[in-house]
Amino acid sequence: MRSRSRAQVLGIAVLLLLSGCAPAPQPIESPSAAAPESASPTPTPSPRPAVEPTAAFDVTCGDVAVAIEAVVGAPATPMQPVMSTVSTMNWIPGPAQYMFQRAGGIACSAGDESGYWEVTIVPGAQAVIDGAEERGQPTVPGGGCENDYCRFEITDGDVHLSAFVYDPDAVADEASQLEAAFTPLVSAAASRVREVEHGDSGIVGARCERFMRTEELTRLLGTEVREFTDFGGWGIPAEVYHVVNGASHCLYTSPGSGYEVQSHLEITMLPAGAWAFERQEGTPVIVDGADAATTSTGSYGRTFLDLRIGPDWIRLTTFDDGSGAPDPLPIAELVVRNFTVGHLAPQ
Repeated sequence: MRSRSRAQVLGIAVLLLLSGCAPAPQPIESPSAAAPESASPTPTPSPRPAVEPTAAFDVTCGDVAVAIEAVVGAPATPMQPVMSTVSTMNWIPGPAQYMFQRAGGIACSAGDESGYWEVTIVPGAQAVIDGAEERGQPTVPGGGCENDYCRFEITDGDVHLSAFVYDPDAVADEASQLEAAFTPLVSAAASRVREVEHGDSGIVGARCERFMRTEELTRLLGTEVREFTDFGGWGIPAEVYHVVNGASHCLYTSPGSGYEVQSHLEITMLPAGAWAFERQEGTPVIVDGADAATTSTGSYGRTFLDLRIGPDWIRLTTFDDGSGAPDPLPIAELVVRNFTVGHLAPQ
């Protein structure tokens, strides 16, 4: 596999966010965290051991890797049991990479910009497909390859597989070979689908204002802030993240539109995601009210502050506009207070 450059992020994180995310509908699960706000403490669910969810079927990422590498060869980087961060939506890195595990499925990826692949398999296929179509993104079954890029959507029973492959060394019949590799995986998963138990979570159904109000962030940053809601597109990942998982994706920006918008804060999360939080690398920090917290940096001037609150994982992302990203710690302390105690009365 030879190199292909990733599209540059142009100034703000909004641009990649426009692909695959839209204002979130209500989640399937009951919004236990969306209780009326008050100054009284919000009870945190009793913690359970941070154990990775069990998939609803027996197909594993090891099975996926064997099948796909028989067609495209060994990847440049080892397979990982998470969604890919190569040429993907900007909100994926972090908690969202594990969204399919929360839904009782799997996500597997490997490679880098020179050649990469991603496969996700999720149960409850019909509900996910119908939901995506209802929100303007019908799932077209089948697939194929064009310009070294292959995409497949395959459903069998109540299991759905989505896959994409970028292979600059693709051969003429690679599309048929890949489809032949993916089809048995879906069939095997669909042959034995189990009920899955979703771990306890305090953030299912919680809307963005539960974590941060625009006026609060405006006071904290000393500049006008709005909640960005003009996301475009949808798809299977957005359906799984927002509806099946009941998670929110929150973005706070400057006023304006298009290239004028300056991103200030992004919040993503994984309900019952303490198990995945513990796998992240980062520098431990103390955030009042959080059970654990770490900081790390990403590409394009992003700073991450990851929080574990009870069984849940919440990621705060701030952005460097050239003058230096704001210190995320005061923002994190306010988010934790808002979520666990409640919002302070307006000053």
